[in-house]
Amino acid sequence: MKILLGVLCVLLSSACVLDAGEPGLGRDDQAAYSYQPLGFARVTAAAGVVTSFNKGGGTVTATRTSAGTYRVDFPGLGSTAFGDAWFGNAQIVAEGTNTVRCQLDSVVDVAPALTVLVDCFAATGARADTAFAVEYHRYAMPAPNARPAYHAYSLVAFDGHVANLLDYNASGVHNSVAHTAPGRYTVTITNATALNASIMLTAADPDQPGNVCAVTYWTTGTIYVECRDRTGAYEDTAFSISYAVSGPTIDQQGAHAWFNGTAASPTYSAALGKVSWCSPASVTGSRAGSLATMVVSGDLGSWDAAPFVHTGFASKYGSAGYCKVESSTASGSAPSWTGTTTVRCYDPAGAVIATPQFTFTDVTNNPTGPC
Repeated sequence: MKILLGVLCVLLSSACVLDAGEPGLGRDDQAAYSYQPLGFARVTAAAGVVTSFNKGGGTVTATRTSAGTYRVDFPGLGSTAFGDAWFGNAQIVAEGTNTVRCQLDSVVDVAPALTVLVDCFAATGARADTAFAVEYHRYAMPAPNARPAYHAYSLVAFDGHVANLLDYNASGVHNSVAHTAPGRYTVTITNATALNASIMLTAADPDQPGNVCAVTYWTTGTIYVECRDRTGAYEDTAFSISYAVSGPTIDQQGAHAWFNGTAASPTYSAALGKVSWCSPASVTGSRAGSLATMVVSGDLGSWDAAPFVHTGFASKYGSAGYCKVESSTASGSAPSWTGTTTVRCYDPAGAVIATPQFTFTDVTNNPTGPC
């Protein structure tokens, strides 16, 4: 995994010392459309940008550098631009009806620019073009504190090692990972107390083309992960993982869910509307054949006349494989906004899974506000 360092400022600006453990935002944060450095984009196979948001303020662009190889640039989102020296977390989901899957190659932070490099592979391991969605967010690691870990993320090397600058935990104490067997890992989110949370997972190992990973199970503070190669054999694989309780990312409007094969489980699903804990919002899921449909609806939307955009992410659950977003649409406006995402899942060899299980996260470009 290659992470290129830019010139990093270690002095936190006032925009970067928000209390990450407390829900609810002031007007200045609402006007900025995001609680912390955040960007996302939906990209076509030909590198056209369909939907995008960038807290850095610049126009998101994508480039196809060769077959199945892409770069997505978020101008102004680099670490120095926001006054912190911490790297963030990137998540990717392939889109479309083919069986191509995508991995995170690396994040290049040469502030003020931020670039996410994406590799996509056919089931044979050959690089192949496909549409995809990418999301990036970053927080500055706080001093150790007494609050539960509402949100956390890690970039985990193939041997289970986690570098401090690639690891975040809202309680100020780093996460840990145990490499328990070939292709199997136990991720401990230090001081996490909630089971109902967004969990996103992306294979992040360009040296293992086409490998896939999944959450096999999670309990309080512990997430079990397995990774396999294209034949289904366990294989050590680097991966990126993200955990967040209050919204898809901290205090961001949207939703998360665990799709249990039939529906979005109410125990492990939640939606966050325009006004924290006061706006009605919901996430539901259903399945027709092997295609799951996730619907996020309620009082969600922009704080002004700016467009309100979203994108959905799905990570395979239960055993290593991958899921693809086949469609993503939005309609209405607050208080009746609805976002619909369809998802189909595959085993490591690219065969459709008849009864998919996955974690789902719908990310939007606006934060929630105080009640």
